[in-house]
Amino acid sequence: MANRENKSLMKRIVYALLAASLLGSCQNELYNDPAKDHQSEQGIYIHGQEQTQIFLLSGASQDANGPRVSLVKPASSTVTVNFSVGSQAQLDAYNAKNGTSYKLLPSTMYELPASVTIPAGQTSASIPVKLKAVTFSSGEVFALPIQLQGSNPHAIGGQSEAIIVVDQATETKALSINTGNEIAAYFAEDILVPQWTMEVMVKRSNINGALAGTKFVGASDDKSEIYPVVGKDGSFFRTGGTDLSLSKDIMPLEDNKWYMFSFVYDGANVSVYCNGRQVLSQPVRDGEYKLGGFWLSTTRGLMRELRFYKVARTPAQIAANVWKTVDPKDTNLVAYYPMNGKKYDPATGKVTEDETQIWDWSAGAHHFPSLQGATFVDNAGKPFRFPVTE
Repeated sequence: MANRENKSLMKRIVYALLAASLLGSCQNELYNDPAKDHQSEQGIYIHGQEQTQIFLLSGASQDANGPRVSLVKPASSTVTVNFSVGSQAQLDAYNAKNGTSYKLLPSTMYELPASVTIPAGQTSASIPVKLKAVTFSSGEVFALPIQLQGSNPHAIGGQSEAIIVVDQATETKALSINTGNEIAAYFAEDILVPQWTMEVMVKRSNINGALAGTKFVGASDDKSEIYPVVGKDGSFFRTGGTDLSLSKDIMPLEDNKWYMFSFVYDGANVSVYCNGRQVLSQPVRDGEYKLGGFWLSTTRGLMRELRFYKVARTPAQIAANVWKTVDPKDTNLVAYYPMNGKKYDPATGKVTEDETQIWDWSAGAHHFPSLQGATFVDNAGKPFRFPVTE
């Protein structure tokens, strides 16, 4: 009896294994791996990152290279690659996925061919882009979606779309700190923030030194202090009553280079960024920060774009705004100092030359009333241009 049951059980196991094998075989036939298919078949795809970024001054024109389209293997004859441009639906999907708010580049501001050719024996070609008198409004960033169209060879799924981001370059003066006297701005009223983001950009012949920070409120303790110090041999950040250290391997720095440092507090943790790249994230404390004002480092060198938000900016927002000026109308700004020797009127949006103070462009109007010997300078007779190309 037992032998008969064992034989019956073995048969059922064998049948189950055969069925699973047949099912797996059928599934393999139905769901082929595209990557494996293209080991033998030709295909076209957009090479590298799905976003190409181009910076230019407002009103300027420029010839540039857009995304690169590539073949899986060298072409045996000339290949024509067709694509479409300017799909609002594609851009909407991209914005929703990435948390961006790019606007569609108007068709009057660009020329783009409907196709490119890849010569026989070659594997890739760039899509040429001609930008024409691109004009930006404050805080505006354009994008141009591109999508490969049905062609021979066919486009590889998941690698057939790209976005060209067209952003405004900045030409500006910077603040030159050449004095040992403290430069400070005090608030008329204490400001409480449950979260915050502080950013500042510097360039120094000797990078070592403090950056900028907050003033205590009366006799408050150091729980609300923000005190960053950077250096070639390591950097240091005191905040929330906690001392954070960053080794030179984590955040390597050099003299005579521009760096944007960003510090973010989300209500419990602090993150540190250098030129948009996160280098540290660590718990500090819970609760609000109480702000009484700001101070600037007396370390000699150049400084610009000191910003303080009452929210924890996202990594994507940090990375997207490294080299840029930001929108002074952003309601999350507690203070915004471009340090460009210009004054901004929030009521009218008018910008005027005025180097008598370090002007706060936010609605808070927390100006630094005294330069204490600091001056606004250009780059040997020319404006500093950002993004930097050094």
